[in-house]
Amino acid sequence: MIINTRGLSKSGVFILFIIGILSSTMQAQSADDVLRYSLEYPSNDPVSIVMPGMTEATGFGAYQQNPASMALFDDSFLSFGLGSRFVDETGTYLGNTANDSDNQTGVSDLGFVYKVPTTRGSLVVGGGYSQTTDFNRVLSASGRNQQSTITDFYNTTADDSLFFAAFDTYAIDFATTDSSFSETSSIFRIGFPQFPGINQDIEMTERGATGEYSLFLATEFLENLYVGGSIGYYSGTYEYRRDFLESDREDDYSAAFIDSDGDGNPDTDIDNILSEDRIDSEIKAFSARLGLIYEPVSKLKIAASYAFPSKLYIDERFNTEITTTFDNSIQFSDDAPGQFSYSITKPQRVKAGVSFQGGANLTLSGSAEAVSYSNAKIEFDEIDLNPLESDINSQVKAAFNDVINLRGGLEYAFNDDFTGRFGYAYYPNPKQAGSDRQFLSGGFSATLTKGLIFDFGLQYSFWEDQNALYSTPSITETVQEDVTRLHVMTGLRMIL
Repeated sequence: MIINTRGLSKSGVFILFIIGILSSTMQAQSADDVLRYSLEYPSNDPVSIVMPGMTEATGFGAYQQNPASMALFDDSFLSFGLGSRFVDETGTYLGNTANDSDNQTGVSDLGFVYKVPTTRGSLVVGGGYSQTTDFNRVLSASGRNQQSTITDFYNTTADDSLFFAAFDTYAIDFATTDSSFSETSSIFRIGFPQFPGINQDIEMTERGATGEYSLFLATEFLENLYVGGSIGYYSGTYEYRRDFLESDREDDYSAAFIDSDGDGNPDTDIDNILSEDRIDSEIKAFSARLGLIYEPVSKLKIAASYAFPSKLYIDERFNTEITTTFDNSIQFSDDAPGQFSYSITKPQRVKAGVSFQGGANLTLSGSAEAVSYSNAKIEFDEIDLNPLESDINSQVKAAFNDVINLRGGLEYAFNDDFTGRFGYAYYPNPKQAGSDRQFLSGGFSATLTKGLIFDFGLQYSFWEDQNALYSTPSITETVQEDVTRLHVMTGLRMIL
């Protein structure tokens, strides 16, 4: 191998690097992005996180489930809530298990409900912010990999800027004296008849949340028939961080074959390669819903609502920084930044619900939500990206299932000042990999003083998942995950 050709290669590939920037902006998008931004889970506010809001006036965020339910509130009020999410994940990778956790706190709801004075029936208007979903995930994994290395992925990636960032940091190099970019290989494979293996350590976090700034109106259109609608502006952020370290802890790579100082004499070898991946996204969209509730007989309500498909506009900034540290402590670092805008169409949501009041104090309610995840899609503005767009949307059609999400809740008013709640939700996994998600929840509302109500909701969820770390033409390295999450919501309602 001719080490001292690298300086010439950097100059020779500069134009190719610039050309590659355009193609690199396309590689951050995939079918996983479509699903990530389409998922929603029970949240909204401290009451609605426990009780379905289809047929009853639960909390301020119930308009996201059925805007007609807002007509059932007896009073005007102001609402404010906070939510804290604690996620704990156990990852199994290369025969090892590791545990990690993370938490995030933010506003769950902030808004007002105004009950318009009427001679009969009900008319309610309102508006504000209510949380829609969140992205909290965390992962740690480590092990000795005897099959592959992330540098294999860099050597085969179609992202030119990432390829050359890896080349400029010696993560990949010329495999022969030919010095051709068709003859490159992982630095950990060059000079070995068989891959010796490498130690890998991974830490990953996903954070962020989305919510809606909405206006809604609900009324008793006819006796015992309530209708409502909402329009909103959907906004949020998503943040992804991953550190991927490959290190030569067993000193398998001990030959001095890299010229680290450019004097033409090989003098060192690789100690470790650190890859830092970063994604920051801003999300915005418009939303609209219609709903109705009908009470055919006393104490029994049935309901239906429809959320129109909405197009999410996403501005995404991403970067991979690769830092190689040699045995003599010299470092080479380079990155592959990019910025891209695209849109994702969230599928329509059709919901139905029923509730029954057993006596004066007990309410039982349930709901079902049909979501056509296979109808979600991604769109790019540039016509030359049509092949990529078609490929991702074909993956969505093939890999994602249409599901029916189920929720149920029980509410009991012990007296005029204290109401307790318990709920359960079952959300089938839209992906073929992983497991269905289950949600156990409980909470209460208590009168603190006249006109001031404290709401509390606690949700525990659990499921299994998979995280693909990287893929090469011959292998995909995957971490198996056991996920548990605790979501705590608290809020105040001030009766006006």
